[in-house]
Amino acid sequence: MPAPELGPIGLAQPAGLMDRAKSLEVGRCLHPSTVSENVLARLHDRSGIEHRAIAILEPDGAIPLYGIDAAGERRSETIPTTAERMQAYREHATPVALEAATRAMMRAGVDADAVTHLVTASCTGFAAPGVDLDLIARLGLAPTVRRSHLGFMGCHAAVNALAVAAALARESPTARVLVVCVEISSVHFHHDDRLDHVISNILFADGAGAAIVGHDLEHAIGRIERTASKVFPGSGDAMGWHIGDHGFEMTLDAEVPALIGGGLPAWLRNDVGLDSASVGGWAIHPGGPKVIDTVVEGLELAEDAADASREVLRTCGNMSSATLLHIIDRLHASEIPTPWVGLAFGPGLTGELVAIR
Repeated sequence: MPAPELGPIGLAQPAGLMDRAKSLEVGRCLHPSTVSENVLARLHDRSGIEHRAIAILEPDGAIPLYGIDAAGERRSETIPTTAERMQAYREHATPVALEAATRAMMRAGVDADAVTHLVTASCTGFAAPGVDLDLIARLGLAPTVRRSHLGFMGCHAAVNALAVAAALARESPTARVLVVCVEISSVHFHHDDRLDHVISNILFADGAGAAIVGHDLEHAIGRIERTASKVFPGSGDAMGWHIGDHGFEMTLDAEVPALIGGGLPAWLRNDVGLDSASVGGWAIHPGGPKVIDTVVEGLELAEDAADASREVLRTCGNMSSATLLHIIDRLHASEIPTPWVGLAFGPGLTGELVAIR
């Protein structure tokens, strides 16, 4: 059986849009005075982000979850509990996931009764019943649809979700696998002066991406030719994502870009057998500007090879698992010729690759 096809991507973001000025305002409210305004401003300038979607941002600019009012003042010093953050996740994740899934199905020309499998990915919230069952009910999928959920895998989970979908699609030529990645990262903003926590508050955003995977799709943008994975040795403490009493806590070592740069070329060359020169388009997950720069430099790519990744970072921020689908959609919309290679990195430190032709 040939490699499964990937249908057009469906994208969605919540309505709340946080520009750089608003992000600075929120940062001043959340972090103690030991984080100076100059440091906040410099980190925002270096982030490469102009604006990002934030689900918990009210139309008047207030963020009730963090006690921030419309005037940009923090009226409560109480830090929300993990339970309160999970309640906010449940409120906001389903609508944006539903919007992305609906668009993906419409663009692929696949009706609800044709969907045989549902693969969901999210690392910013958990509930049972969760987003997957919400989607079955709201989309009108069959109650017999087979479900797989990839939880807590981090920013590279879109690759894992596509790999699972491709494996399921190989079971039958009539399989139609709906993949949905959704993240509400904004429910996990930090409140201390740790530099990696300050950076996380600046980088992460909310959004969703979805696609149909199967054979003989009416509309397809390419085939999922292969996926690959690599755990970078000695990097287990470099990036982490842990559940605490006051939300999920990110650990992000400053050495992450160097670890990626040191291990990436050999992995792609020796293990994957990838010839970078033969790649038409690159979808590099924007863990931050330095991660993009490291991949470009390490693989000796042309500077414009990362244009799609930088543009998604600039206009959307880092939406964790949903981000890679946004970049792939941009490659397709820009008519960048295949093959495309998607690269993403997450806790472990782990790299994931998907090749689409």
